Amino acid sequence: MPSYTYTAINDFGRKIRGSVVADNELDLEARLKDLGLDLVAANEQRQRKTSSSGKVKVKDLIIMCMHLEQLDRAGVPLHDALADVRESADSPKLRDVLTGVYEAVKNGTVLSQALAAYPRIFNEVFIGLISAGEKTGNLSTSFVHLGEHLKWSAEIKRKVKKASRYPIVLLVVLSCVITALMMFTVPKMIEFIVSQGFDIPIHTRALIAVSHAFQDYWFLILGVPVITIFLLIMGYRTSETFAYKADAIALKLPLIGPVVRKIDMARFTHFFAVMFNSGIDIIDSLHAAKGVVGNRVLKEAVDLVITNVTEGNSLTARLRLSNQFPNLVVRMFKVGEDSGNMGEALENINRVIAGLAGNAPIIHRARLMQGSEIITG
Repeated sequence: MPSYTYTAINDFGRKIRGSVVADNELDLEARLKDLGLDLVAANEQRQRKTSSSGKVKVKDLIIMCMHLEQLDRAGVPLHDALADVRESADSPKLRDVLTGVYEAVKNGTVLSQALAAYPRIFNEVFIGLISAGEKTGNLSTSFVHLGEHLKWSAEIKRKVKKASRYPIVLLVVLSCVITALMMFTVPKMIEFIVSQGFDIPIHTRALIAVSHAFQDYWFLILGVPVITIFLLIMGYRTSETFAYKADAIALKLPLIGPVVRKIDMARFTHFFAVMFNSGIDIIDSLHAAKGVVGNRVLKEAVDLVITNVTEGNSLTARLRLSNQFPNLVVRMFKVGEDSGNMGEALENINRVIAGLAGNAPIIHRARLMQGSEIITG
């Protein structure tokens, strides 16, 4: 079916623009009528960009989850709730997506499958939580968990960006300062020293040699690191073997290794807790949590845990044997297993690890749980 861009007016006289798939303009008008919109103008798109190719802000998704949760608790039918949320959405891209979702749900598709048509906007965790809510008949709880999860993800990204911004800026500034000194300032000083006929000490001669090297080979001194970094990034993206070795080295680096481990552990425990609290079994929760672990060594460890747990072995024992999970994480899993309240136990440790990850450049050790234990990652 062709896709149409349209301009319509809602019941409040507000202009609505978007795109929707329809058989023809009459079908388009009928579809918009069902949404409470009066068609004003329409144009057929011959080469259409799908809604899933765009980006929707996390803030808009959080607001959407809050509205859907409130409407579901109030007993509003799902297709009516989707129409209401679409009307109130500030993002044009999200309005287009919700139009497609509304159409699919109205035609009998379950919400999780309708959302799965837009994988770049609604990821596997989002779809999994909605699917769990559909199975348990408690969608409102799923929307609550989704809102909390999106807020947590946005916060951890903010902390990581904040933590990494300072060293990157410092490295760039130092590089610029050193280059300027070697290219402009030091040569003038050398000129003066030589003209005075002073006896030049060895460390000054070394500085002169470095300055001459900068002047003669600046393109190599500046270009080689950039090219090397580019090749490393390309190798990491194209070669799984190289990427695995790079991830293994990253975990062993001082300062960087503990930070990488804490960030991935925070993601793992948080996603496992969210999925498990939504009524998803341990195996599926582990699979979902594995998907958000970035480091391949840690991801492989989770894979081995999943295999062993599938065979009927203890989750805590397999986490300990993998030798990749901090003792505190393993103990919290054990507390959750023994008490039957794993979700809450994991969320507690997740908050601690996430806090440490956010202060990663200056903290690689912290005293936890009334000052008795040291976490080194």
